[in-house]
Amino acid sequence: MRISDLMISNNYIGNTNRIKDRISNLNRQILTGNKIERPSDSPVGTSRLIRISDQSGQVATYQSNIKSSLSFLDETIFAMESIQSEVENIVSKLTEIQNPINQTNLELYADMIDNSLKIMLETANTKSDGKYIFGGTDYSSEPYGISSDNQSYQTNTDTSGEINVKFSQSVVQSINLPGLELFGTIISNKGFFNTADAVGTTTNSSSTIYDNLGNEYTLNTTYQKTAANTYQMSYDIVDGTGTTVFGAPPAAKSLEFNPLNGNLVSVDGSTSNLDFEVNVPSNRIHFVMDLKSLSENDSATSISLSANQPTDIFNTLKQISEDLRNGILPSDEMIAAVSNFNSRLISKQSEVGNTINQISTLENMLSQQSFNLQELAQNENGVDMAKAIVDLQNQDYLLQVSQKLGSIILPQTLLDYL
Repeated sequence: MRISDLMISNNYIGNTNRIKDRISNLNRQILTGNKIERPSDSPVGTSRLIRISDQSGQVATYQSNIKSSLSFLDETIFAMESIQSEVENIVSKLTEIQNPINQTNLELYADMIDNSLKIMLETANTKSDGKYIFGGTDYSSEPYGISSDNQSYQTNTDTSGEINVKFSQSVVQSINLPGLELFGTIISNKGFFNTADAVGTTTNSSSTIYDNLGNEYTLNTTYQKTAANTYQMSYDIVDGTGTTVFGAPPAAKSLEFNPLNGNLVSVDGSTSNLDFEVNVPSNRIHFVMDLKSLSENDSATSISLSANQPTDIFNTLKQISEDLRNGILPSDEMIAAVSNFNSRLISKQSEVGNTINQISTLENMLSQQSFNLQELAQNENGVDMAKAIVDLQNQDYLLQVSQKLGSIILPQTLLDYL
């Protein structure tokens, strides 16, 4: 086959252009540090980079959630430590006034308790990133304050809500300590029902409760079996004169138990909330009825009620202060209530600390995952500078050789054809 001059010329120009394209690509890669500038450069590589980018974005979001959550929890721990410092100071003062020598000026001790109470209340209303630390999920107003008549402290908002934050595809963690769990009165329903009891069987239980002023009431509960593994719980509150102040007719809840293990699985059809609030503002009564400790088994039915504290810590301390100003020493029950609150405060600090440790572990895992994704992206799109420079030098050398050969082979004039 005859090879014409035109074929030689076109082949030379095509090879030269391909070398120049490779040189241009290498220069661009060295300048930008990226192998892929357009999807057409590597469709497969582009698809991988998109997936890596999506994963990196998710990880970055989770890391941001963790950062803000740890800040919130650190504020929570700091607030609890501040409250504990004041409570321990009050416990110390309550011990001091048991000594007759220190009972000559009880009003001074009342002033000190009031000062500590003021600090505790301010700390209970602390905010972090616009959220009340102990306010649950209601950020509309301060969760704790004093009543309009200045007679008692009250809860202004629903402090039972949990702030749930997503830290990964499968991990959702509550990052707050609901104020209700720390400061509120929780009445636990404890015990079990006999699975052999006939439908219609009723069980009664009662407990003494108190309003914010220290007045005594009776909480009555009745549990009636309505079907297998199902009960109706009714309850009311009666004052010292026998007058019903809440639940006339008695309020009711439907309880359902798991037939396999006997655990309580739902209250009024809800599987997530196994407790509920009872709030009687007109009588300054506010507590939570906790049903999680109820169960079914084959033993004789036995149900009891127990409160974690007679009333919330703020009103307990207020009552102690008022009694001291009237020359009355705090009762053993009141002193025990303060000590019990201190113990609960320490326990809750431990729970929050465990939550911080768990989230910190997730933070380390996400940091490693982010590093791995960056490494994958670098392997897919990163440029090996040393190799790229050597390749550039080789291509530049080829271009020079090609140009020299072209200058020898291609130049022709009319004299070559005469």
